Amino acid sequence: MKKLLMALVVILCAVSTVFAAEDLSTKLDKNKDGKVSKKEYTSAVSKTFDKLDKNRDGSITRDELGHMDKKDQETFIKENDADGDGIIIKKEFEQAAEKRFRQLDKNRNGFISKDEWAGGRSEMYSPFALFTF
Repeated sequence: MKKLLMALVVILCAVSTVFAAEDLSTKLDKNKDGKVSKKEYTSAVSKTFDKLDKNRDGSITRDELGHMDKKDQETFIKENDADGDGIIIKKEFEQAAEKRFRQLDKNRNGFISKDEWAGGRSEMYSPFALFTF
């Protein structure tokens, strides 16, 4: 029974990776070429920032991250708040996204493939792995 359960867990993880990769092509890959360019990625990042900036003041605060639990909020802010003031401005968010793009683009060709996306999302902090753009 334990072996069957473990096999089921492994299968579910593999399937979720495929769906995560499919999510890439349907959400980020605007020109449907099977990969995400830096331009497509940064465009999605900009839209995500705008969605998170609920009061449209050009910054993201803890109050605007109320949909995340406290631990995720703190990690999110730490990862994106370059100057450590507890407020994330768009430039900081974009700089953090540049770093994430470089982490995902394993072969350094300027694109994120489905395989890179599926493999790399697990290395990123979880709220970024969960975002849909």
